[in-house]
Amino acid sequence: MRESRDCVVIGGGPAGGAFAALVRKHRPDLSVTLLEAARFPRYRIGESTIPAANGVLRELGLFEELERSSFVKKMGIVFVWGEDRRPWNADFLRLRDVAPGAAARDVIDVTGQDFGGVLGELQERDTPFTGFNVRRSEFDRMLLARARDFGVEAREGTRAVALERGPAAAPGTDGAVRGVRWRDDAGREGCIDTPFVLDGGGLGALTTRGDRDHDPHMNNFAVYGYLRGADWKVTYSGTRDRSTIFIAAVDKGWIWYFPIGDDVMSVGAVTHVGHFRDRLRDVDLEAFFWEMLGACPEVAGLTRGASLRDDILDGGQRVAASRDWSSWARRPVGPGWAAAGDAAVFIDPILSSGVTLALQSGHRAAGTLVTALARPELPAAALWGAYADYLRGEAAAFLALARHFYGNNRAAPSWWWESQRVVNAAGRLQLDDHQSFTMATAGFFPTPRAIGGEVVGALLGHLGGAAPEHRDLRGARLDRSLPPVAALLAGAIEPLTPFRLALRTEPAAAGSAPGAAGQLEVYWDLVPEGAALAHRMAAAPCRIAPLLAPVAARLAAGPQSVAALLAAAPSLVSDPTVSAAALRDATLELVRVAALKGYVRLTP
Repeated sequence: MRESRDCVVIGGGPAGGAFAALVRKHRPDLSVTLLEAARFPRYRIGESTIPAANGVLRELGLFEELERSSFVKKMGIVFVWGEDRRPWNADFLRLRDVAPGAAARDVIDVTGQDFGGVLGELQERDTPFTGFNVRRSEFDRMLLARARDFGVEAREGTRAVALERGPAAAPGTDGAVRGVRWRDDAGREGCIDTPFVLDGGGLGALTTRGDRDHDPHMNNFAVYGYLRGADWKVTYSGTRDRSTIFIAAVDKGWIWYFPIGDDVMSVGAVTHVGHFRDRLRDVDLEAFFWEMLGACPEVAGLTRGASLRDDILDGGQRVAASRDWSSWARRPVGPGWAAAGDAAVFIDPILSSGVTLALQSGHRAAGTLVTALARPELPAAALWGAYADYLRGEAAAFLALARHFYGNNRAAPSWWWESQRVVNAAGRLQLDDHQSFTMATAGFFPTPRAIGGEVVGALLGHLGGAAPEHRDLRGARLDRSLPPVAALLAGAIEPLTPFRLALRTEPAAAGSAPGAAGQLEVYWDLVPEGAALAHRMAAAPCRIAPLLAPVAARLAAGPQSVAALLAAAPSLVSDPTVSAAALRDATLELVRVAALKGYVRLTP
């Protein structure tokens, strides 16, 4: 059987489902077929969103439905990390209930913990930065149903088995993807011809399998199960509709503990692959699960009357294990295809970023395709390059945060948790370990877009030792103290990482012109070539005229004086409409932006 479609999506998880739905929402004239190997509902691990996903959920029309659902509303994350085992909190909404004329009272109850030192002076937040603790079998089915509502043809029980490609673009290279061969669970086979494939097929994706980089240190195993009869660790105002993620360090790893239903507690233990393999020589997986859980004093007492459920995992299993090895595709895009979700990047689960990154990458890929079709004057390769740069920046931010977390767990003697110097904001805020880790928990190091200033602004406001000018997260993202222009002119430039002026994209602002729905805003900015400082792409985007590309290339070429760069600029920009004064100002701004992003060092 041979068919033809405008777009084929591999995988019906959050990345593929969001992409397919949004493409059809904004381009209902396109034919979109989604191939999903399983039949829904089906089990998946990764059950917690963070507030950054809410924009995508709203665009899909699902946020309000999730708020009304029985899913547990996630109000934040509580960590027990370090030798004193004090709870550290990143709150999404509020920690105090302040009634007019009444004294503030704590509404968060963390069983067995004194939360007084964490509450500080945080007040009620007006904006609902709620995340959700979900059963993926229900959540993913909801996403797939919404894709069908928008007109996506979703075929369950149908596996993508191979890609068909056109002639090689160059010797030794693969040609553009031209089609997808499939096989369903009834034994039927066929091929769909298509000009574009979005691969949301997870770690075994057809497009990126075998072409991934792995972090040598983030090489862990997760062992997990679901408890019946377990007490909740965190409640709000005594109700069982809201909670937080609870994460606690133990000797050989860390524990997660959070409800995904009234009597369904998701519990897992993450440990290094070496310890996992060594211990499994002596005990079975279920004994290992209880052993790790028993090593956590904050939750061990909550599970004394609990039992493992056998109605959630596949095949009636009581416990399961999966490898959490952080990795990312070397090439998340190619001719006729792009990868999203785990197929593009998978980061250690400590920050609950998996589902959110999947939704965000599916959203950004959909916007990229819609923009490429609507604006043929833009080079498609540059647009998809901007998508790849976006993925690299988000992954680098989450990976840097995860490394910071592991590096600052001084309670654990495990070899991969080594003490390291705590980073402080812009090199100037001298914070103690607790304060620094609280900020990292909230996403402050190194400020990934996926958590953002809105969530943690109140946290920064009450941190002891923070100077007033640094209490606003957006103002403290980057060290903006640069030499005055007079000192700059006599200064030297030292590149710190390779970078280039490249096309970048962002979701269009609210109130965009009619006809631009679903399209991305396109602009030019300085982008690092490799992983070094890629996380800075998530902070302080700057818009730079593309005619400055040769000046940016000269700036990145090697050490030089500012005066020499200014002198060379007129010969590099041959546009008669640009005055000498305007070019001088633009070149100085280019130097300033490169310094703000950390790509160059300026010596006055």
